[in-house]
Amino acid sequence: MSKTTPSRRRFTTALPAALLVAGCSSSPQSPEAPPRAPRATPARPAPAPPPLTAAAPAPAPPPPPAPAHAPAPTTAAAPPPAPAHAPAPTTAAAPAHVPAPAPPPPSGVTGPGCVIRGSSPIAKGTVLYDAPSGGRPIASFTGNYTPMSLSDIPADPSALRAKLVTSAGGPNVRIEGYATASAVPLWSARDIPLAAGHVWVASSQKLGLVSAAPGALTVEVTISGSNGQSVRATAACEAFALSRGAPVPMAVPGNGRGYLTKAQSVDILDSPNGQSVFTLSLFEGVQKLFWSTETSGAFVHVTYRSDLVIDGWARASQLDPLKKGEMMDQYIPPETQVAGAKLLSDDPPRIATATRDIAIRARRDEKERPIGVVESGAEIYILETVAGWTNVLPKKLYVVPPEEGGFWIPASETPR
Repeated sequence: MSKTTPSRRRFTTALPAALLVAGCSSSPQSPEAPPRAPRATPARPAPAPPPLTAAAPAPAPPPPPAPAHAPAPTTAAAPPPAPAHAPAPTTAAAPAHVPAPAPPPPSGVTGPGCVIRGSSPIAKGTVLYDAPSGGRPIASFTGNYTPMSLSDIPADPSALRAKLVTSAGGPNVRIEGYATASAVPLWSARDIPLAAGHVWVASSQKLGLVSAAPGALTVEVTISGSNGQSVRATAACEAFALSRGAPVPMAVPGNGRGYLTKAQSVDILDSPNGQSVFTLSLFEGVQKLFWSTETSGAFVHVTYRSDLVIDGWARASQLDPLKKGEMMDQYIPPETQVAGAKLLSDDPPRIATATRDIAIRARRDEKERPIGVVESGAEIYILETVAGWTNVLPKKLYVVPPEEGGFWIPASETPR
């Protein structure tokens, strides 16, 4: 009995399903059609139209109704609805093919050809975001020397973000994001003109980023020993670097004579008794050492190299000559030394070297857009593995993830 009961249940449950399918495949009146079908055969007396046609033989009545009813069916024909229905589907289909709106343009103005590279410490706590504005934090800097590439610089670097990548071409943990452009250390890679042919900002000087334009930057530097005097210069992107570089010392001429400034204001002229192209404003008691091999009347041809490079003429009345053969040491500003962050742990994590590029994500999710790459050859700390994902850090610890995030790579791609 137990076997027959389930078979009946299967049958009864299958039956309504069959009925349901049938109901879906036919019109709602189809179930009533079978009873009405037999009645339909007697209903064929509808051929009673012949008797009606018999009434039609009356010549007078048929002609008037025929024209009246004939135009009505022709006008009732569905030509008007047909055009009305035809355009509707075409207009409805069009929106489906409309392309999505384009993303907003980037905030930078310097263009793709302006990429500045180098390695410098960035202030500890400087945040890297995943978007030019808004967005979420994906990393922060520790104060260590960081290999960097800066691009897509905005017109107002103090208020907007530039694209910053933690790699300068070598094997590194490359995190790609956006940071306030003025927070990135900038240096002169060569002499930058202030007064053409006579005054330049020297190479290897730390600069303040003021503004940007297509293919060029405007920078500012405060002159050492001055009364807070700052100067601005504009140059192409290749004139700048994110590393200091080695300062170029003054080449003292063998037959040269030294001159010390004795006035707080010293004019640099373009020729003897010529036009002033630049004026030095110095603190009281501060002296600059110029070198010269040429004089012309009351004017001295002077050269100088420190934070500025000067090659021009000065009034002898503003200078105090050294005795012949007397020398003076040059002052070269020291470079700041950074100790750097270190990983303190009783059980240090394993260090591995990537054998190929590995995508990094901020969260353990394959659908997450990668925020960077462990470049082939880069050394990393292997921290923890969770649900198929491994958290890593760059061995040099120049950048770390925020507390709620991580630098996650697929566990299957973790180097051994």
